[in-house]
Amino acid sequence: MPYLVNLASIVPEHLERSIDMVARGLRAARIAGLSGAVLHVGSHQGRGYEAMRAQVLDALREAARRSRVRDRLVLENSVGAGGQIGADLSELRDLLDALAARGIASRVAIDLAHAHANGSDLSRAAGVTAFAVRLREAQLAARVAVVHANDSATPCGSRRDRHANPGEGRIGAHGLRLLARVPELARVPWILEVPGVERSGPTAREITRLRRIVGRESATPRRAR
Repeated sequence: MPYLVNLASIVPEHLERSIDMVARGLRAARIAGLSGAVLHVGSHQGRGYEAMRAQVLDALREAARRSRVRDRLVLENSVGAGGQIGADLSELRDLLDALAARGIASRVAIDLAHAHANGSDLSRAAGVTAFAVRLREAQLAARVAVVHANDSATPCGSRRDRHANPGEGRIGAHGLRLLARVPELARVPWILEVPGVERSGPTAREITRLRRIVGRESATPRRAR
């Protein structure tokens, strides 16, 4: 869904447009026969997650009501800059649990570049293991719908959202190979949102590169659309 969505906005007009965009995204996913529509929840802009939690949940419920879609919502982890919701995995779990209590089935998208830039060092075995443990402790491991298999152009903990082609960033080929061995991540589709050549977007070149890195010529990483 568009990055302009901010369900934690205190500006009524922006909140209304955000709810409408989410409803449109959910409806489009249903019509197209897609399994999910991925969403960045937005930013509390310094007010704190707890202060905006009820508004975010009401907005998601309203979007589901308008779209008449209650089973395709996928919430993505963020880098955490500017008060972005979802950098803390416990926030995503809380939202998923609260939505389930309202009859809305939702899952998570794990963006590797976001996780790395948020402070999980995915270039090293210890960092990948620690991230997998946090995912399980947050009770999200079984709720991962898709991996955004983006390398990170910025250092661990930078909180800067800049993607790199597979093996060309700070996560690197070694980190991506380790991540492909995490069972909960290996079982779902991997999608590329990378610059490609001259920032033209991912092509067969990047898909082939990722397959070779993870050692799975039969794997099915895909281009983001």
